[in-house]
Amino acid sequence: MLPARLLLLLLLLLVALPPRPARAQPTLTPAQWRQDLQVVLDSFLRRDKTFSPARAAQFRARVSALRDSAAQLSAPQLLVGLAAAVATSGNAHTRLYLLRNRSVLRRYPVRLWWFADGLYVVKTTPAHAALLGAKVERLAGQRPEALLRRVAPLYAGNAAWQAYMSTYTLTSPEILQGLGLVGAGGGLALEVRTRAGKHLRAPLQPLPLAPSRLPLEAWWDLHPGHPGRGASWASALPDDSTRLPLYLRRPLRQYWQHYLPAEQLLYVQYNRAGNQPGTETVAAFGARVLAELRVRPVAKAVVDLRHNTGGNLLVAREFWAQFAALARERGARLYVITGPATFSAGLYHAAQLRQAGAIVVEARRAMRWTFGQRGGT
Repeated sequence: MLPARLLLLLLLLLVALPPRPARAQPTLTPAQWRQDLQVVLDSFLRRDKTFSPARAAQFRARVSALRDSAAQLSAPQLLVGLAAAVATSGNAHTRLYLLRNRSVLRRYPVRLWWFADGLYVVKTTPAHAALLGAKVERLAGQRPEALLRRVAPLYAGNAAWQAYMSTYTLTSPEILQGLGLVGAGGGLALEVRTRAGKHLRAPLQPLPLAPSRLPLEAWWDLHPGHPGRGASWASALPDDSTRLPLYLRRPLRQYWQHYLPAEQLLYVQYNRAGNQPGTETVAAFGARVLAELRVRPVAKAVVDLRHNTGGNLLVAREFWAQFAALARERGARLYVITGPATFSAGLYHAAQLRQAGAIVVEARRAMRWTFGQRGGT
């Protein structure tokens, strides 16, 4: 059962609504779907100006076809069809808010992440702990790479961002139902190769819906120390910061720094573009980092943006300009780490630092080494 009217989903695309209590809604009738899809046709393109004329025509054709087929299609099929239609804009900021910025669909009791050599189980509920660290061989009877091609068109963006968003869609029964990959009951067959090399087939049932209007980031699932949301979670990695690489040690901090004296390396992780409530502002943090850069012997300065999905790019723009200039003045080599989750303001700062002379490193392969217990930054 879908928890919200399609009109609400449309409004969530571009309009920030004041918080309201989450409540389940009855399943829509075909007539209600037709009404809501007509609202999309009548009003959406007036609000979103990112569509080219050709893409706008494609959008109208797709939504019109959904409206006219409302009596023949299931609710998940209509929802998936609308997500794909919205994604024809080509703008990754234009999307249905279903699983990441809002949670209005169910999920399975596993969390997945793409590494350089495939899709892995990084967290589960305790009942499915035997799957932790396993490589996914088949999901709903198909290879992960084939499924990625099926779900990628539901969200615009580059290939890395589409892979990031697939960690949500591949673990949602409503999305897989809409693609015709699982039945009406939502049961999912997951086939994996465990850490011990054993082939294992696990039947999964959806978790109860945990509706939320709060953001939910898939990169949290890499961190054993992040509590996540919607259930109790076990991690493929030990919750021991002394055994974890730097980038996994402080997942609840939006920004922090660490100095490695042996390497003369100043590491700064910036996980969210904005001031974190209850702690020092970005401005205060930046002043402290610049002071450290002035007095420490720093041969390398590393800015880690691999988890930064965006926010307010203005908050730290001046700080990063000063940081790059001071690193250059001090003779330190400047590096920026990005990853599949780097998006929006995170991409802006990566480009800003690259223009200031930084070397940009994409981190997917290094993150695979972590799960192989080989450590790394």
